[in-house]
Amino acid sequence: MAEQDLKLEQQDEAAEGGGKKKLILIIVGILLLVGIAVGATIFLMSGDDGAEGTEEATAEEPAEAAVEEAPIPAQYVKLKPEFVVNFNVGTRQRFLQVSIEIMTRSQTIVDAIELHNPMLRNEIIRVLSDQDFNVLRTPEGKVAMQETLKKVVADALTRESGVNGVEALLFTNFVMQ
Repeated sequence: MAEQDLKLEQQDEAAEGGGKKKLILIIVGILLLVGIAVGATIFLMSGDDGAEGTEEATAEEPAEAAVEEAPIPAQYVKLKPEFVVNFNVGTRQRFLQVSIEIMTRSQTIVDAIELHNPMLRNEIIRVLSDQDFNVLRTPEGKVAMQETLKKVVADALTRESGVNGVEALLFTNFVMQ
C-alpha cells in the first residue's frame, strides 16, 4: 500500500508539473504575440526610414507645399442696406430688392470695398436700373446680371485702389414685385 501511495504522489506531482509547463508555455506565447504586434506597429508607424538622404534633400519642398496647400479662408463683405430699384413695365410700377455680398480672400480687397462703398453702390444701382425686368425673371438673366455686376465691381476696385481679387458677387436675397 505504501508503494501505491508513493506512485499516486508521483503522478500528482507529474500532473502538477505538466500543468505548470502548459501555463508557462501559454504565457510565453502571449508575450511573443504582443511583442510581434508592438514591433509591427512601430515598423509601420515609422514609415520609410531607408530614404533618409532623400528626405533631407527634399525637406524644404514639403514645407513649401504645406504653405501653398493651406487655403486662405473666404471673406464676405455685405453691402448694406439692400439695393432697391424700380422699373416701369408697361403701365405698372415694378420693384427689385437685392442683397449683395462680395466674396474675396484678401484683406486688402475687404478694406478697399469698405473705403469705396459709395462708389460701388452707385455703379451697382446704375447697372441694376439698366436691366430689363422681364429678362431678370429668368435664371439666365439673373446669372448674366450677377456676372456683369462682378465685372463692374472688380473693374471699379482695380481702377480706384489698384487691387484685384473679387472672386464672386453673391445674391443673398432677390425679390421681384
